[in-house]
Amino acid sequence: MPITTGVRVAVVGAGPSGLSTAAVLTACGHDVVLFEAAPDLGGVWSATRAYPGVATQDDRTSYAFSDTPMPADLPDHPSGEQVRAYLHGYARSKGLLERLHLDTRVVAAEPTADGWRVTTTGPQPRTGTRTTTTHAVDWLVVAGGVFSAPHVPDWPGREQYEAAGGRVLEPTRLGDGAALAGRRVVVVGWGKTACDVAVASAATAASTTVLARALRWKVPRRLAGGLTFRHLLLTRAGEHLLAPRRDTRTRRALALAGAPVRRTLTRLLGEHVAHRCGLRELGLLPSVPLPHTDSLVTDGFFEAVRAGRVAVRREASVRELVVVDGEPHVLLADGQRLPADVVVAATGFDQDLSLLSPAVRGALLDDDGVMALDRRILPLRVPRLAFAGWGNTYRSPLTAEVGAVWLAAHLAGELRSRRRADVEREAERYHLTHRQAAAHGEPQLPSGSFAALDQLLSDLRLPLPRRVRWRQWTRPLTPDTYAHLLPALQRRLVARGLLDASVPRPRVGERADVPAGTGRRSTTAV
Repeated sequence: MPITTGVRVAVVGAGPSGLSTAAVLTACGHDVVLFEAAPDLGGVWSATRAYPGVATQDDRTSYAFSDTPMPADLPDHPSGEQVRAYLHGYARSKGLLERLHLDTRVVAAEPTADGWRVTTTGPQPRTGTRTTTTHAVDWLVVAGGVFSAPHVPDWPGREQYEAAGGRVLEPTRLGDGAALAGRRVVVVGWGKTACDVAVASAATAASTTVLARALRWKVPRRLAGGLTFRHLLLTRAGEHLLAPRRDTRTRRALALAGAPVRRTLTRLLGEHVAHRCGLRELGLLPSVPLPHTDSLVTDGFFEAVRAGRVAVRREASVRELVVVDGEPHVLLADGQRLPADVVVAATGFDQDLSLLSPAVRGALLDDDGVMALDRRILPLRVPRLAFAGWGNTYRSPLTAEVGAVWLAAHLAGELRSRRRADVEREAERYHLTHRQAAAHGEPQLPSGSFAALDQLLSDLRLPLPRRVRWRQWTRPLTPDTYAHLLPALQRRLVARGLLDASVPRPRVGERADVPAGTGRRSTTAV
């Protein structure tokens, strides 16, 4: 049942999703406390998870909150350090630093009759020793993100491989990359992170080989003429081209009618990308059509392949980690063996819900172990629990922020009424592990960006003006388009007496201060 007065909310995770959720709920009169297991804020951008050259895949304009643009003097794709500084400035400007408990891990969260009992371990301020503390809250928001637990396949032979001196590392454990220098490196994966690591490895490693189970398309930052990746991935036209909506009978008919045109356009675009990146010459032309894309091109990746500094084995996977004549190797599925001092498992992420009790996890998951979330936020059968940032999107800070406005409206009973049957039918499905997704033959996480945002705005009864929606068909999305949502909700809450009119309002266009020394520099983008 919606709550109509200020509540105590615990947010687990201080990455972009957790910070924006805390900022929005605080601005709507709720008492928020944030817990972050890392010693710094940032989530995936924490210094503890950095690897050489880590930077945004999204550009500076789109990877921002609606009322806090990134500083204009940052590069188009800011480094991890610069993103972390931006998030710190955002947290400071929203008054979140005094609510934030760093180096504090949530070890358990149990539902109570009127909320949650959250147990944390963290440093004791005076002695520095770690203590266990219990907090009583009304609501719990899990904002650990979909990049919470690196997925490392359970390769046979790992124990013997590591005993012989081999190392298996996730990208988030590479730090400054010293573990790769002078080593024979095998990178498993074909996503953006895998290719970023390969480029960084090629600079210092004895050899670098990328194993790609399946080649998917990578989009260059610049396409043809004045078109960039933003026109393909951040416009309604581009989204319709790559993944038209089919959630109603009318949309399925429109998608079917437009299929010949889309096939022609994607074929031409594929030819352009193949020529621009030299994919045929390199033997790296994907066997799937262009809509099957997972990332941008990593700066310098195809150049490193062309120069022989990076080798790519396509349709290749690891069968086993082995030791040959005392040397660590990987045994491929086709029987070939590769020397490998270091194996980097750039194989994605699983979602970790271990902080929740077995009973809660049982209520969250269906018989197949799949989790369903209404609007990617609320579980269907666990009250007073929400998720933040659980979606596969190229505009994750904005999507999390709009989701936080939706959650604040839910707490106040301000959402458009929907039938329970519709809520059940429209809930998004989450496969929490790669193995589970493969078994079901479905994507691990829901994707689709404009459609998800449109749903949230419809529920809020704050749809974008038609002229803005039409403009988004050809012009890339900008977060400030959605900056009106929180002030509009605050006005409603004030009118109902649910929010003190003196609560500070966000100032649209306010910039987060980024400390000196984190400005423009050369990086490899993620």
